[in-house]
Amino acid sequence: MVFLALCAFAFVSAESAADELSVVKVDQCTDGSTKNVKEVRLTHCESLPCNVKLADKPRFEVDFIAERDSDVMRLKVQGQIGQLKPENFPGFKSDACSQMGVECPLVAGKQYTSKSQLTMSPTFPPTQAKAIFKGVDAAGELFCFTVPVELKQ
Repeated sequence: MVFLALCAFAFVSAESAADELSVVKVDQCTDGSTKNVKEVRLTHCESLPCNVKLADKPRFEVDFIAERDSDVMRLKVQGQIGQLKPENFPGFKSDACSQMGVECPLVAGKQYTSKSQLTMSPTFPPTQAKAIFKGVDAAGELFCFTVPVELKQ
């Protein structure tokens, strides 16, 4: 009985650890594209590359400073395998104002936190990839960063 309880505890602890947000060091898409990003937190990412199973629902939070006043903001998430063209994450709702807790309109110089979750698809191939996160408004890009990811069965 004690053995079963310990096994259950170990399983729950392992699941909980994967679901905890970890601060992640991100790479910039281009020179200066992360200057407005203060911190990025992801689940399933205690070390790089992030290890995501196709059954997982990874969560993320992005703290950023608004570069300019803006009525709208979208956070686009893309995946890129090797040198292939990046593809938009299927089914991801990119409206940060209505879907991710960002209070709009944005005020220049104010810090915001965008929070969301990704639903993985069992049709994704197990592979090494790069997740690309782009914050954009009507005037253009606010920030862009990448995170290496390993997709597993």
